[in-house]
Amino acid sequence: MVEGTKKLLGFWDMMSISLGQIIGTGVVVLTGISISMTGYGAPWAFILALAIVAIPTICIAALGSAVPNTGGNYTYVRDMLGSRTSFLYLSLLVAGQVILASYAIGFAEYAEALFPGINMTFAAAAIMVLCFIANLLGIKTAARFQSVMVLVLVGSLIFYIISGLGHVNDYSHYTNSENIFPNGFGGFFAAAFLLRLSLIGSEFVSEFGGEMENPGKTIPRVMGLSLMLVVMLYIGIAIVATGVLPLDQVQGENLAATAKVVFSPAVYYAFIGGGILVSLVTSLNAIFAWCTRGLYMATEDGWLPKSLAIKNRFGTPYIFLTLFFIVGIAPILSGLSLEYVSILANAVGAIFGLFPVFALYNLTTRKPDAYASAPFKLPIWATRAFPLAAVVIYGYGIYSSWGFIGNTGWYSLLAYTALIMVYIHFRSPYVPGCRKN
Repeated sequence: MVEGTKKLLGFWDMMSISLGQIIGTGVVVLTGISISMTGYGAPWAFILALAIVAIPTICIAALGSAVPNTGGNYTYVRDMLGSRTSFLYLSLLVAGQVILASYAIGFAEYAEALFPGINMTFAAAAIMVLCFIANLLGIKTAARFQSVMVLVLVGSLIFYIISGLGHVNDYSHYTNSENIFPNGFGGFFAAAFLLRLSLIGSEFVSEFGGEMENPGKTIPRVMGLSLMLVVMLYIGIAIVATGVLPLDQVQGENLAATAKVVFSPAVYYAFIGGGILVSLVTSLNAIFAWCTRGLYMATEDGWLPKSLAIKNRFGTPYIFLTLFFIVGIAPILSGLSLEYVSILANAVGAIFGLFPVFALYNLTTRKPDAYASAPFKLPIWATRAFPLAAVVIYGYGIYSSWGFIGNTGWYSLLAYTALIMVYIHFRSPYVPGCRKN
């Protein structure tokens, strides 16, 4: 833990951040697409998506329980895979936060449904600035802001589910294999893999390992409970989305279109304003809340000048936070589409996400005492098998994104990675940890 860091965050603070991180673009954008892929199998696809997400999440939970620290994932990679690898991971993580733009652009597109004719670029940039400012005011302020938004969000989605279930008259569709697998198991799995994007995010609570109460128990509990709650919520949303109207009217449509047809104008506006828009803001805010932790730890390790980690009077490393703000707002100002930004961010996320997951492979050999005393730990065989399984899952995700992103996107990522490798080569002699690897 960073010397002098205070224990600020409790279980419910972490639950609000985790829920806000998970519930976002995925459920409000991808549900309609998944319906076009698997029809009435969409609610079941969320359960399979949970299984897909579970393996990488369990790996991070086991690490967080054994070696909790501020900058969690970065420190796991550093301690288990080496200092050079950890800085490469961190650099890719920074690039992957173009996903900030997807939440802001999604917010603007749904806001346009309520206020036709608004300038969506301005709306996206404005919500980005709002969350940036909230986190500049400090993590406790951001956590309170997050708690309020999550309560509004969950209440709105539950209201949508309760209202919609009253219109579902036939549940037999969800037990008929022909309706669940209209495109075979391959189509069902493809939908589930897509929907996993709506469940990722809880693993980043480990970034606060040095700033929470009882992290060894809190990290795995928050990760597990938040995922279970979100899946239950998503299943209800999927049932309403598929069961109220004929299937051909909702395939490929987002939740706003369904809500507008089914509910009264008041309910529709409440759902868009209190559900969809808030979900996108909570995801955006949650990323800002944790994203600077790894960079701060990198300065402690010597990879970056300590002057970059200077904090304002609220204890926020504002230079690092501003860096992520620039990464997030650049795609907005460049006019990139929501779809492209989301898929690009997912592909980069799958790449850097492999690093902390695979760090578990070396936990028992690098940190045997920490493994032995961890409140939550996996059998030794699982610390080997789970990371390998995650490599297969993430590898498929990268492969499936290759064609859409195109050569320009991949060449840009390769060029960025090459520059980072050059920096690592010249900087490593000045990093004490490199001499130990």
